[in-house]
Amino acid sequence: MLGRTRSIYLAVLATAFVVYQPLYAQAVIGGDWRADVDRLAGKLVEMGAAPGIGLAVVQDDWVVHARGFGVADVDAGRGVDTETAFYIASTTKAITATAVIALADRGLIDLNAPITAYVPELRFQPPLDADAVTVHDLLTMTHGIQQGLGPVVFRTAFTGDFTHAQLIDALREYVPSPTGRRFAYGNLGYNLLGMILESTSSESWKEVVRQEVLDPFGMDETTAYVSRIPAERLAQPHGFLPDGFERSPLRKADSNMHAAGGHFATARDLARFVAVHLSGRAEGGRGTVPSLSALQATQRQHVEQDRQFLSLHRFGWGYGWDLGTYEGDTVVHRFGGFSGYHSHLSFMPQHGIGVVVLVNSGGPSALAADLMATYVYDRLLGKARLEDTYAARIDGMRERLDEARRGLAAHLAERKARLGPLSHPLEHYAGVYESPRFGRMEWRVVANGLEVRIGVARSRAELFDASEDMLRAELAGGNVLDFEFPPDGGPASSITLRTGPDTGEEFLRIGN
Repeated sequence: MLGRTRSIYLAVLATAFVVYQPLYAQAVIGGDWRADVDRLAGKLVEMGAAPGIGLAVVQDDWVVHARGFGVADVDAGRGVDTETAFYIASTTKAITATAVIALADRGLIDLNAPITAYVPELRFQPPLDADAVTVHDLLTMTHGIQQGLGPVVFRTAFTGDFTHAQLIDALREYVPSPTGRRFAYGNLGYNLLGMILESTSSESWKEVVRQEVLDPFGMDETTAYVSRIPAERLAQPHGFLPDGFERSPLRKADSNMHAAGGHFATARDLARFVAVHLSGRAEGGRGTVPSLSALQATQRQHVEQDRQFLSLHRFGWGYGWDLGTYEGDTVVHRFGGFSGYHSHLSFMPQHGIGVVVLVNSGGPSALAADLMATYVYDRLLGKARLEDTYAARIDGMRERLDEARRGLAAHLAERKARLGPLSHPLEHYAGVYESPRFGRMEWRVVANGLEVRIGVARSRAELFDASEDMLRAELAGGNVLDFEFPPDGGPASSITLRTGPDTGEEFLRIGN
C-alpha cells in the first residue's frame, strides 16, 4: 500500500513539473471561492451597476483576497487595480474613532471628560452647555447638538474655507437637538473629535490619525491628502445617468477633507484596518496598535438605533461603527457616500471575516456594493443554494437599476420642462455674496452661463426654475439657490442657499 501511494505521489510530482494542471481547481476543498467572488464583481460591472469596484476580503489578521474591476476613469479607460484609491467619505469616522481610542488607551484622552477639557474656548447657545458634553458623547453621537447642513459641516466637508476660530464662532450659535440626547447620526460630533485630536498635538487631526492609526496599522495606501495621490492611482467619481455613467468633477481637495469624512484609501488598505480590528495584530506597521480590548470597545454597542439600511438591520452604534445583523449574524460596519463614491467596510467578529467594497459612483451603485458584500459572506460561510439565491438577487438588481434609470430620465424631463429664459440678464446674477456663517460666494458669467465658487467648491449652474429665478449648483450636494432682485430692477441683492426642505442661508451681495 505504501509503495502504491509513493508511486502515485511520484507520478503527480512528475506531472507538476511538466505542465500546470488547471483541473486542480476542481479538486480544491470548498471550491475556488475567489473565482466565484470575482465572477460576481465582473458581472456587476458588466450590467452597469458600477463603473469600477475595489474589493478586499479579510480572514482574521490576513487579507486573503484583493482585486479591482471595471474602470477608475471612464473617459481615460483606466482600469481599477489593487492600488486604486477611492474616496471613502464617512467610513473615515471609524478611523477617527480608532485614533481617539488609541490615545485613550494610553491615557492621553479621557472619554468621560467634557470636551471643554480639550477645547476650552468652545461654547454653544444656551441652554446647550459645552461643559456637559463629553468625548464619549461625541463618539456615540449622543451629544444633543442640532445637526444638519450648518456652517461647520458646510465649511469642513464642502468649501474647505474655514479657520479654527471661525468654527468656534459658528458653534456659538448651535442649539440643542430636537431629539435631545438620543442617538442622531451626523458629521458634527466627529468634526469636534477632530478638534480634540488636534488639542493633543501641535499638528492637524490628519497627522494625528496617521501617527495613531495609519502608520501602526500598516496602511500606507490611505491618505487624508488628495494632493499626495498619484493621478494614475485615483478612482475618479462618476455620475449615474439614464444611459450609463459619466465622469463628474472631483469635489475633494486637501482643505475639505475632515475628521468625519476625510480619506482616500484602497480596498486592500481598508482590509488591513479590518484585520487589526479583528485580531489586534498589524502586519508591517510602524508603531504600536491599541490593545485588542480597546479595539473591541469600539465595536461594542454604546447606544441603540433601529433602522434598516440595505441588507442590514442596524440595532446599535459603537465608537465609529454601526452594529447590525445580516441573516442572524452580527455585522460591525461603516459605510460612506459622497458625490461619485460609495464605500462599504464591514466584518463579522464571531466568524473572523470581513469585506471591503469601494465603488466610484453613488446612488444605485451602493446596491452593487451591498450585494457584493453579502455574497462574500454567504460564500465564505458555505450557505446552500447560492447560485439560485444570487441569480434572483441579480435579476432584482437589474430591475432596480432599470427603474432608477427610468426615474432619473423622468426627473430630468420634468426639470427640463421648467426651463426657460431667465428674467434678468446673466450679469445681474453675477457678483460676490457673503454670509458671515457660511462664507463668501462668487458668481461669474463664463461661456454664456453662470459659474459659482465658494472655497474649493465650484460648479457650473443649471436652471432649476427660470420663472422663480432658481438655479441649481453642486456645492454641498445638489443645492437650489433662490435669487432675490430689487423691485426697481438691477443686480440681485441676495441669494438664499437651501440647506433643507424648510431651511436656507442668506448671502447678501457685497460687490460685483
